[in-house]
Amino acid sequence: MVKDYSGCFVAINGRCKIIPPKKKTTAKSRSFFSATRLMKKTLGTMLFVTVIIGISSTIWYGWQVQLSLDQIGKYTITNNELARENRLLIVQRDLIQSRDHMEKSAQKIGLYSPTKSQLRYP
Repeated sequence: MVKDYSGCFVAINGRCKIIPPKKKTTAKSRSFFSATRLMKKTLGTMLFVTVIIGISSTIWYGWQVQLSLDQIGKYTITNNELARENRLLIVQRDLIQSRDHMEKSAQKIGLYSPTKSQLRYP
């Protein structure tokens, strides 16, 4: 009889007999399972916290994008109003600086255009 000390093979009289390996003791198994249970709880807690943080950050980011788009819309409306008002002011400035308007304003305060004899050219 030849015996293999690995615990899984025994040869008796030319026949091969396969013996399954011996089971581990329960004391070692229990300590291993308690560590596994603790790891599962820890990983589950970490996964839960990660999911909560991911969902809340996604909601916060969407809220910030919505606020930014609202602000862009308000600024666009304000910019259009100011551009229209600026065009109107430019037109008014051009009218005020015209020669006819200046002569009318000067006549209102008592000034008149010079006559030919009052003009001097250097």
